[in-house]
Amino acid sequence: MKWIKILMAALFLVFAYLQLNDLSQYGNHDAWIWTIMYVAAAALTAASAFKTLPSSVVTTWAGFCVGSLLFRLQDDQGNLHLDRLHPANYWDATGQTMIQNSNESGGLVILLVWAIVLCVFRRRS
Repeated sequence: MKWIKILMAALFLVFAYLQLNDLSQYGNHDAWIWTIMYVAAAALTAASAFKTLPSSVVTTWAGFCVGSLLFRLQDDQGNLHLDRLHPANYWDATGQTMIQNSNESGGLVILLVWAIVLCVFRRRS
């Protein structure tokens, strides 16, 4: 499991680097938020590869991921749009441009699933 965690930490660092494209792609300059989230996931994962983290740290990260995902799935009126989770909805009608709300939700799902994996393995160790 140690090598899987190291690989995942490296993957999250790559994801953090790729977020820099948001600076020009969407014009809203929120790349720093996503960069921080992926770097935090990488740091947490790398730390867990070398020592057992307190369960409060891992569960807090999982809770933050859940909260972030629920927030991202809401519209301006607070209505949940679970259809944003479906990969078919990541692209506009032309199939040429990604829809930011949907692809950000996908990234949060990845973070949440990995946080759950860390929680499960934390309990087993």
